[in-house]
Amino acid sequence: MISLSKRIMKNSIVISLITVIVIIILSNIGIKYYFTDYVLEQNKVDNEEIITYVNTSIENDGIIDSRELSYLKQQAHFKNVEIVLQDIDREVIFVSSMGMGKGMGMGNAMHKESFKEDYTYLEKQLSYEGETIGYLSIGHYKNIITAKEDNDFIYTINILYVISFFIAVLLAIFLSLLLVRRLTRPIIEIKDSTHNISKGNYERVKSIKTDTKELNELATSIEELARQLSEQEQLRKRLSNDISHELRSPLAVLRSQIEALMDGVLEPSPERLAKLNDEIVRMTKLINDLNELVIVESEHLRLNTSKVNLENELSTIIEGFIPLMDSKDIKLMGQLEKDIFINGDRDRLKQIFVNLLTNAYKYTNRGGSIKVTLTKSTDEAIIRFIDSGIGIRKEDLTYVFQRFYRGDESRSRKTGGAGIGLSIVKELVKAHGGIITVDSELGKGSTFTIKFKLAT
Repeated sequence: MISLSKRIMKNSIVISLITVIVIIILSNIGIKYYFTDYVLEQNKVDNEEIITYVNTSIENDGIIDSRELSYLKQQAHFKNVEIVLQDIDREVIFVSSMGMGKGMGMGNAMHKESFKEDYTYLEKQLSYEGETIGYLSIGHYKNIITAKEDNDFIYTINILYVISFFIAVLLAIFLSLLLVRRLTRPIIEIKDSTHNISKGNYERVKSIKTDTKELNELATSIEELARQLSEQEQLRKRLSNDISHELRSPLAVLRSQIEALMDGVLEPSPERLAKLNDEIVRMTKLINDLNELVIVESEHLRLNTSKVNLENELSTIIEGFIPLMDSKDIKLMGQLEKDIFINGDRDRLKQIFVNLLTNAYKYTNRGGSIKVTLTKSTDEAIIRFIDSGIGIRKEDLTYVFQRFYRGDESRSRKTGGAGIGLSIVKELVKAHGGIITVDSELGKGSTFTIKFKLAT
């Protein structure tokens, strides 16, 4: 295993080395081809200048004097070429690299073997008054890159590349150290956060700031995970307290009542037996609610879907709740559009609506009102349960659908339940592909809104 910092540094150095090597190779290839073309073009220009000068020199009397030969020698040196003059009989009378003869047309050949094997010669015929009097040969190195100036240029370029190579390595090391420090700091903090989460120390998970998008998203996800796990931990603790309280109270009552009956302290009567039965019903309901929540949250929930007329189902449920609402003098109203259909499980939909109406009934004071509306948009059925009840605190709105969550403990004890009903509702709505939201203001009532896709 290799650490992230070493891996980044290693990769940065390797990339820098490869980059410099590729640049050196490509540059030398470029020099070989493009610089060669440039030198060949320059050779053509030099050749034309020399040919023009020689032709101009012999125009008057057909002779190139010593002054003109001296100039040719200088030009040959400056242009790094070999200039050879021959008379009509192919006798060499001038070689720029070996000295001067007596001039064109003066006789006195100097050298017979003056052409060099490592040169390429361009030959031009020299004429005077329409007759050929000799030949001009201009020689260039066969390998033009072997010219001293060219070799010096290439050598200098490669020296610069070598220097650049070492500079690039040093920069790669320096920049990789900065990059490693910048990248690994939040990664180490994220690692520490996950370690704290694994130990259950959610409060020690700190906010991590970084300008790297992916790391910032990961850090945010870790923080959100810690927050949710912390909330779930609190809910689990609350669950233990709630269940123990919900079961302890009726069991204590049952035990005391039964012991009193067994000891003959109390006489069995219909009223006392009814109270014992009520406590049994409370425990049974809590256990049934827990079992129902497990079912709707499991992957094994199966819906018996069919085309459901929401107006018919809601009307039936509203009518069934009227006697219960009348017992608290609560006005229950329905405002339902007709012919709104969705694909759903009729029994599960009834369970959703009954739970929401029951919830509204519990938290609506005597003399209040509850209104159920059914409308539709382009592709959705919209159901609202609107009550004038005690409302929900703003800070509790986020948690109302979480299982076993009860914002006001004393109020929840009074109204009953263990905070499971709305969790069941949310899971059933989700199973139907719908969404449920809540809007509420403390003391002014609540509105639960459900949206289902319309049947096609």
